[in-house]
Amino acid sequence: MIVGTDVIPSISSYFAVLPGVNMSKVLPTCVLLLATSANADLFSKATRTKADERDLRNSVFDFIIIGGGTAGCVLANRLSAISDWKVLLLEAGIDENIDYDIPGVPTKEYRPILWNYRSERNGYSCLSRPGGSCEIKTGKVLGGSSVTNDMKYTRGSKADYDGWHSTGALGSLDWKFDGVIEHFKSVEDNGDYDVLMNSHYHARGGEMHVQRFKHADRYMEIFTAAFTEMGLRTLDINTNIQEAVVNNQFAISNNTRLSTNSAFLKPVRHRKNLQVVTGAYVTKIVIDKQEKNVDGVIYEVEKGKERPAYAKREIILAAGAINNVRLLHLSGIGPKADIKKHNITLIVDLPVGQNYQDQVTIGGLAFVLNDVPVVTEAEVINDFKTWFQNRSGPLASRGIAQVSAFIQLYENFNAPDVELALEGNFIRSDKFMLTNVSVHAAEETNLPLSYYNLVNINPVLLRPKSRGKVMLNKRNPKYGRPVVQANFLKESEDLDTLVDSIDIALQLLETKEFKKTDIKFAPLDLFPCDRLSNRDQWNCIARHYTKAMSNPVGTCRMGENSTNSVVDYQLRVHGIEGLRIIDASVMPTHARGGIFAPTMMIAEKGAKMIIKDWKENNGHYYNRR
Repeated sequence: MIVGTDVIPSISSYFAVLPGVNMSKVLPTCVLLLATSANADLFSKATRTKADERDLRNSVFDFIIIGGGTAGCVLANRLSAISDWKVLLLEAGIDENIDYDIPGVPTKEYRPILWNYRSERNGYSCLSRPGGSCEIKTGKVLGGSSVTNDMKYTRGSKADYDGWHSTGALGSLDWKFDGVIEHFKSVEDNGDYDVLMNSHYHARGGEMHVQRFKHADRYMEIFTAAFTEMGLRTLDINTNIQEAVVNNQFAISNNTRLSTNSAFLKPVRHRKNLQVVTGAYVTKIVIDKQEKNVDGVIYEVEKGKERPAYAKREIILAAGAINNVRLLHLSGIGPKADIKKHNITLIVDLPVGQNYQDQVTIGGLAFVLNDVPVVTEAEVINDFKTWFQNRSGPLASRGIAQVSAFIQLYENFNAPDVELALEGNFIRSDKFMLTNVSVHAAEETNLPLSYYNLVNINPVLLRPKSRGKVMLNKRNPKYGRPVVQANFLKESEDLDTLVDSIDIALQLLETKEFKKTDIKFAPLDLFPCDRLSNRDQWNCIARHYTKAMSNPVGTCRMGENSTNSVVDYQLRVHGIEGLRIIDASVMPTHARGGIFAPTMMIAEKGAKMIIKDWKENNGHYYNRR
C-alpha cells in the first residue's frame, strides 16, 4: 500500500496538537509506519474519524521499552514515575500467575514461559545432551528470567565491576564497583538483620525484598557443617569475599517469589501514562537511514498483523542477550557480513552478537541420601494446601538448593572462581536400581524442590573464558530461533577450572558429617565416560554432560568505540540517536554470581541516566552524527 498525499495533512494535524513533537521527524516516520502496518487501510480510507485519531494518538510515546523482563519492569517503573512521560512496555510473553510464585516449584521447567533456545553442536561440550547441544532457557513472561530463575540474590565481586573499567575511558569509571554499589542498594529491601549490619553493602527501602528462607531441613545443616569442616566459613557472599559456604538470600516476600514484575511493575500498572502490551513480538526498530535516529517500532500481537508505535524520545532495548541480537540484526544494526547475508539494509556496522558468554555447569556429580522416606501424593497435596493457606511449610523453601559454596581456586583475583550449587531431586528407585539411573534422570525434577533423596552438586563456572556468537536464523530470520554458537568449554582453562572444583566437592565424602550420615557418591550411569577414571573421566563427563546456566551476557557489550562494543558507557548504541540497550547483554564480562541482581542494578543505573539526560540536560545530550 502507498499512503496518498491527501492522508499526510490529516496525520500532520493529529501530531500538531501533541507537545514536543518535531514534525520534520514525525511526518516521514508516520508515512513509513502506516505503510508497513497491516492496519494501514483504516487510516488511508478514513483519516478524519475520532476512532482513527485516537488510534494514531495512542501509538505515540515518549519511551518505548522492548522486553518486559528483569530489566524492562524496573525501567517501566522508573520512567513512568515522570507523570508527563508516556511509556510503552512491549513483552512477547504472558503475565505471570500464582503458580510461578511458589518457591518450591521449579519454574525453569514451564516451557510456555520460556524462550527455549539451544546452542549449536560443537566438539567441546554438551556431547551427550539431546541433539548434542545445550538448552538455554530464559524467561518469556512479564518479569522475564526473574520468574524462571533460582531466585538467588548474588551480585558478583568487586573485581568484576572494576574489570569493566578501561584505562583512558572516563565513562567506564562510573561502572567500577564503587560507582554501582549505590544502585544495588537503591532497589534492595534486605530482610535479614545480621546482613543489614553491613550498611556499606546493604540497604532497606527498595522494591526488591531479599532474605533467607526460614524453612531449613536436616540435610541443609549437614552439608553446611561438612563444608565448614573443610575450612569454609559461613559468610555473606555479597560483601566482596573470596570463599564461603552460604545460606543464600532469595528474592522473596512472605515466602513468595518476588519477580521484577511483582516488585516493580504490578504496583504501578495503574499509572495512566504507562501502557503494557503482552504477547507483543517486535519485528523491527524503524530507523531514519539519513539522520541515523530511531523513529519507532513494528510489533505483532498476532503473527503477520503488524502494529506501529512511535517514540518521541528514546527506544530502550531490554530483550536479553539473544533476542536483542535478533532484533538489532533485523533492523540493520550488526556486523556487515552477517547483515548482508540476509539481504537486510545495513545501517550501522557494529559487533552485535559477538562476545556471547554464559556460565556453565555439569551433571553427574551426585550424592545419595539413604534414610529419606518415600514422599506420598497425599503429603505433597497437603503441603500445597499449607502454602496457599498461610505461605509456610516445605514448599516455602528451595530445600537443599538454599545452600551453596563459593570457592577460590586460583589467586589471580580476590574473588571466587566456582560456585558449588546444590540441588535436590527425588529419585523413585531402590539402591540397586540407582545404578541404572542416567545423568539425565538424576537431573529431571519429579517433585517440588523441597523433597529429595539425591543431591546434585553443580559446579558453576562463574567467569567463563570461552566466547561465542549469536546470529539470525538462516532459513527464517524473522521468526526462527536465533543461532547460538555458544562455544562452551572451548577454552581449556574453563574445563580445568570445572574439574579442579570437582576434586574439592569430592572431599565432602571424607568429612565426618558425611560418614556419620552415610551419604554416598551416587553410582549413576556415566556412559560413555564409565570406562575412564580419575581426571580423565571428569574431563569426559564435563564435555558430555555440560549444562548452560541460562545467564547469557555480552552480545551488546559496552565500551568506548564501535570497533569492539555496541553501546557506550551511557548505554547508547554507537552511531544511532535515541536507542539504548539496558540489560545483561551490555555486560563486557560475567559477574561472579547470577545475573539477576546485576541486571536490576544496570536497569536502575540506566533509568537514572535517562532521567538525568532528559530532565537536567533538556534532551540535548546526543551529538549529531
